[in-house]
Amino acid sequence: MSKNTLKKELSLTQVIAMAAGGMIAAWMVEIKYWFELSGVGSLAALGLCAILVLFLAEIYSEMTAMLPYAGGSGVWATNAFGWNVGWAANWALLLLYIMAMPTVTYGISSMIGYFYPITFTQTKILAVVITILWFFLTNMEIKFLARIQNILFWSTLVVCVLADIIFIFSSHWSIKTMMPIFPNGSRGFFLAVGLLIFKFIGFDMVPQLAEEANFSRSKVKYAFIGAIGLTFLVYGMAILGVGGIVSTDWILQVDIVDPRVASLIGMPWLGTLVVILGIGTCVTTLSGFWLSAARSLYAGARQRQYPLFFEKVNKFGQPSNANIVVGLLALYFTAFAPENWVNYIYVIYGVTAGSVYLSVVLSFIKLRKTQPDWERPHRVKLPVLVSAISLIFILWVFIASFTEMNKGGLVVLLIYVTLGLCFWMYARYKQKADPENWKPYLINPETEKIHE
Repeated sequence: MSKNTLKKELSLTQVIAMAAGGMIAAWMVEIKYWFELSGVGSLAALGLCAILVLFLAEIYSEMTAMLPYAGGSGVWATNAFGWNVGWAANWALLLLYIMAMPTVTYGISSMIGYFYPITFTQTKILAVVITILWFFLTNMEIKFLARIQNILFWSTLVVCVLADIIFIFSSHWSIKTMMPIFPNGSRGFFLAVGLLIFKFIGFDMVPQLAEEANFSRSKVKYAFIGAIGLTFLVYGMAILGVGGIVSTDWILQVDIVDPRVASLIGMPWLGTLVVILGIGTCVTTLSGFWLSAARSLYAGARQRQYPLFFEKVNKFGQPSNANIVVGLLALYFTAFAPENWVNYIYVIYGVTAGSVYLSVVLSFIKLRKTQPDWERPHRVKLPVLVSAISLIFILWVFIASFTEMNKGGLVVLLIYVTLGLCFWMYARYKQKADPENWKPYLINPETEKIHE
């Protein structure tokens, strides 16, 4: 196993940029769905969601510092509950990242449509082409990809916050325009909190990249806090900026929000700048999700849960075979996405995120009891309270997601589960047919010392 290892090349700011970049991505397209759920009140929903995610992030911080290996929650669940539960957690984690990629490619296509109007079919074709082209970039050195995203993310952050400040202080902005704050009442707010977890998916990239981080494990908590905090800043400012200028009805009728608002107030140059940087950030964000998904397969192969060829790492330190399968899965979800793709992906994402986060919290509780002596550079204070709040939030996510799920979303989930069962049966068969090479392997401080 020692030949197929990842390279330690990522700084703290690069990890924050990749994680936050994953969360921020195509907000100027997706913001329409937020306003549809709860109007300007989505700001409050987003704030509450961010606070609840921070409790989850506290658990993630302890687990990542204790088990800083690619695979994240899949590795943790395998150590806590064994091979079968770990397999299921890893497969759910893979879907979490795979589903993120169509949102990025469709977001890029929609933003390109700002310059030249295109149909949904053309948008879909463009999204598929972007996915295929990006496969080749994902096989390059991670430090190269991280440097590009670092530059684009921080540039986009500065420009977008400044744009929202310009919106807020323009003569067109008014608190009256925001009324009513909660157009869909308590139900809309409840659904918004549960479904907006989607916009914080990306903070869980941190454990996927931990094995390649070159900073102290004790600082990993700052990666989570930084990524979540910056994400809320960008989203919160966007909601305030556009919500005070245009109505919810107006937002629901346009293709891309922030740039159209900039044009409305006589600053088309600002809209153009925001779109260009947004496209750049989305393109590099695609790398973050792709790399994380590939590392889920890589870790699964190391634990003998997936075919062993996923363990292969190329000369640039990338799991190249895993990248191929990730690309194929991303193409599937992109090609079959309906025209209301944002709603479609949010709902499936909510169910998947709830499943992954549930496995993380339960693994945290179990390993606190079964492995109390493992080194924990970061420890959760008040673990019972933090776990209880996290579990309540996860239940909230499940209820909101299943409430909004339609037949199409359920079919997609069932197809993915069926595909997973094929992998599971294959692994079980190989364990019997080739027990020497398929013997289950635990990735933890005790076993990894042998290979350091």
